[in-house]
Amino acid sequence: MKRASITILAGLLLCLAPQVNGQEWEIPADQAALSSPTDYTLDNVKRGKDIYTRNCLSCHGDPGKNNPLALVPMPVDIASASMQANSEGALFYKMTTGKGVMPPFETTIPEGDRWNLVHFIKNYSPEREQLLVDAPPVKAKLLASVNEASGAVEIMAEFEEANGTYASLAAAPVIISSKKAFGNIEIGQAMTNENGRAVYSIPEDVIGDEEGYLTIVVSLDENFISEEVALEKAIVGMPKEVPRLIKPEVLWSTNNNVSSWLLISYIIAAGGSWVIIGYVIFQIIKIKRYSKSS
Repeated sequence: MKRASITILAGLLLCLAPQVNGQEWEIPADQAALSSPTDYTLDNVKRGKDIYTRNCLSCHGDPGKNNPLALVPMPVDIASASMQANSEGALFYKMTTGKGVMPPFETTIPEGDRWNLVHFIKNYSPEREQLLVDAPPVKAKLLASVNEASGAVEIMAEFEEANGTYASLAAAPVIISSKKAFGNIEIGQAMTNENGRAVYSIPEDVIGDEEGYLTIVVSLDENFISEEVALEKAIVGMPKEVPRLIKPEVLWSTNNNVSSWLLISYIIAAGGSWVIIGYVIFQIIKIKRYSKSS
């Protein structure tokens, strides 16, 4: 019995050994010595945050909260000391090549975005100035209108101060989107000036409905709490070309726009109807002949 227990224990250790050793990163010295070719700026850190949210958050969890996905081995919190001990090159190498349960991102995340992801991780290093601070969003409000003559959206933004009054929201990115049936599609962004105002010119190639109407949605980013502004039925887009199956006052034979599947379906349906009618008439005649003979 004792020998059997020792055998089982040894087997378990052999099974666990590859999982433990498989996560020991061996990083080439030249790769570990690399530094990011992009600058450590707020914009690049924000881009890195977006990439982290889409690709890494589900496993590594929220930075600093130590709430990763329960995997073996457990993913490391990016704000932890063990993660921050990695050099920029080491982090880039790990996310590029992957190992164990962590997939390689070489083909799914572009190189520049991987370096921005490194910047986001390093934003939590105690040796660096934190450019991206997890501050609570600021309460704000938006006003917007469309100048159809110039094809521009005119915006005014304000934020709530500590005393409850509103002041001009300067240097804030305003997101301009087009409302579609399946969601909003971002068209572009505008930055407010010192008076909290911004003007955004709608690109000429933005497509609206068949008459060129667009519903423009104006909003702020996640750093602000505000209601988006929807500007309904603005004639600032290109008319959408919709192919018509049937021309006005023309039904089938001379209409070149009718799809072949529609014509075939019509012929089959019409032919089937005549077959059924003929079959019914034949049965009626057959019944009459039978009644006369009897």
